[in-house]
Amino acid sequence: MPHLQEIRQNLWLYEVEYPDFSVRGTLVMGERYAAVWDSLAHPSDVIALSDVLGDKPFHLVYSHADWDHCWGTSGFTRTPAAIVGHAECRHRFDDDVPATLSRMRLAEAGRWEAVRLVPPNLSFSTTLSLDLGGLTLELRHLPGHTPDCIVGWIPEWGLLLGGDAIETPLPVVNHAETLDEWLAGLEAWVARDDLLQTIPSHGSYSGRAALTGTIAYLRALSGDRNFDLPPALDTFYAEAHQKNLATVDGKLDEND
Repeated sequence: MPHLQEIRQNLWLYEVEYPDFSVRGTLVMGERYAAVWDSLAHPSDVIALSDVLGDKPFHLVYSHADWDHCWGTSGFTRTPAAIVGHAECRHRFDDDVPATLSRMRLAEAGRWEAVRLVPPNLSFSTTLSLDLGGLTLELRHLPGHTPDCIVGWIPEWGLLLGGDAIETPLPVVNHAETLDEWLAGLEAWVARDDLLQTIPSHGSYSGRAALTGTIAYLRALSGDRNFDLPPALDTFYAEAHQKNLATVDGKLDEND
């Protein structure tokens, strides 16, 4: 079961722990609509949201189409007003998303049988704004970790939902050719004085730490390799760091 907490009025976080990492979703409650940022990995991951949502209509947003962000959708007891994702996110549901589910069902028999894939029914290319009533969720494409990654901006709160575009202690770099665009996108955000807090799907959500930390890591990865990392990384992130180095150096195929 996910851990659910309200960190400010009308803003809830729900988080699930896995052996190697944790993943976080966000629930934003507007006056007329709610917005659910990611359904996480399993239908059971969103069951706890029902009591908070009540009968309020809600939009479900996929930050991208990786398995730990969009497999829980069938766990909702009500159909979302819209399921929103980038156009490339929608395309991924035609190929690599079902392929990943098939592989994981074979690898872990019985664990993923309840998952029913639900693709976005509303997609966009660059930006899309959702009026929640008193709050606005502006969705913006920010490719890097994957080509379909987006971030969500709530201007009334100065809050950036980062998905996997920002992450601590370090992000996962799958494609070396997107590194410059990714870094430029993040640097545009950090230059904003009205940005007060970032909430990534993995890692710290204190102030702007996740954003500044991701930028510092990507700069070092593409530059002098002078990384400021914790002295002892968890196994997942220690392996991710080595893969990032190999990816940027052209020594690792993106499918490895």
